Amino acid sequence: MKETQCINFRMDRDLLRALRIRAAKNERSANKECVAILREVLKTEKASDQPGSNSDASQ
Repeated sequence: MKETQCINFRMDRDLLRALRIRAAKNERSANKECVAILREVLKTEKASDQPGSNSDASQ
């Protein structure tokens, strides 16, 4: 099991409600859902930063 770190942050009520709903649909805790969202975003960003990607074709 990977070592984990703890972080606290604030979010508005509506965002937290949406996170909890999404987590329930995916059968995970709000914490695990948040981690899954962050991992997916970071994976997508990393892939778009690779040479030959089309991420900056519009610039």
